[in-house]
Amino acid sequence: MKRLLLLALLLAPLPAASQRATLAAHLEQALDLDAAFRTLAAQRDAVAARRALARSLTPGSPVVGGDARIDTRGPRESRELILDLAAPVWLPGQRTAFGDTVQTGVAEFEARLLLRRLEVAGLLREAWWNTASAARDVRVSRDRLATSRDIARDVQRRVDLGDIPYTDALLTQNETLGAEFSVAQAEAALAGARAVYRTLTGGSDPDLPPERPAIRAREHPALLAAEAGVAAAEAQVRLVALTPRDNPELGVFGRNEEGRLTEQGVSLGLRLRVPLATNARNIPRTASAQADLTRAVAERALRRRLLEAEIEASRVALRASEEAARIARRRLALANQQLDLARRAFGAGETGLFELYRIRQLQLEASGGQAQAEVSAGRARSRLNQALGAVPGGEDLVSAR
Repeated sequence: MKRLLLLALLLAPLPAASQRATLAAHLEQALDLDAAFRTLAAQRDAVAARRALARSLTPGSPVVGGDARIDTRGPRESRELILDLAAPVWLPGQRTAFGDTVQTGVAEFEARLLLRRLEVAGLLREAWWNTASAARDVRVSRDRLATSRDIARDVQRRVDLGDIPYTDALLTQNETLGAEFSVAQAEAALAGARAVYRTLTGGSDPDLPPERPAIRAREHPALLAAEAGVAAAEAQVRLVALTPRDNPELGVFGRNEEGRLTEQGVSLGLRLRVPLATNARNIPRTASAQADLTRAVAERALRRRLLEAEIEASRVALRASEEAARIARRRLALANQQLDLARRAFGAGETGLFELYRIRQLQLEASGGQAQAEVSAGRARSRLNQALGAVPGGEDLVSAR
């Protein structure tokens, strides 16, 4: 009963907002199962966890140490105890630069998550249209079977009346069996396509309306990811420039001396440890950071060029597929007229069975071509939405029956 209710809800006309929500829900289900998306989310959280270090007073953990010394001539002769507490110190500007790397790193993973969302949406769209194509093939095959059975009944009636030979009845039976086989194949292909969609979404069926062309997204996720990658690389270059040496270490110590052969008492002191800057340390780090920046800038420029080319190619493909769909509809209308006239002529005994099947074959080709053209046009619309950066459920994507 629940499954029937769910099917009724899916087939019922829905407002645009509900349709967007349904598409978005399927996408969220797919993202919950997507390993790459979950990995990116975990990596983002790992980078965000570094904010704790950026907020810390020291760039590392404090160290507690000490030592004790006793003179070999006896414990009463000389004893010394030293306690030491030290902590690394931020270099000038290092803390702010490190915080910038954390912020840009989180932003980069957020942008990559948006891009992965779009990529999964593309997989979902392709799986949906594969299912739609298989469903149209099933409808064409069933129409062929229905027509074959109608013709077979007419032929059998005329065979019984003695108007045509029994061999014509065998021909219709053979054609009907071929149509049944075609239906079985098409239904198997549809079941496979629906299974792929269910695998992506975790069990949801692709009973959704097709998409309309979307308005271009204000910021394409691929460009956002490229820009975020450049910002992260620039932040890393600044951090490397501001850390020419390892962090200095500042410490305090207390010394307690006892015994007859030493000065008895307690003393306090400060200790400073400053590593020196060397080319052996800094040149590889600077070169590595600069290489990452160069790569990020080059990828950003390449991404812009590829996106513009992809959008233009998708628009051209959509125009061509829509024109092909219009031609296919006109061709099917003419083929339907031809078949109707041929069936009437056959019923009146004005034409033979082979001529009827020839015209019917033309109608089947036109019907299959029209179904494929409609699917191709719909797939082209979805691919244009994908190229524009529109994600199902977004404000710039509207679904319609």
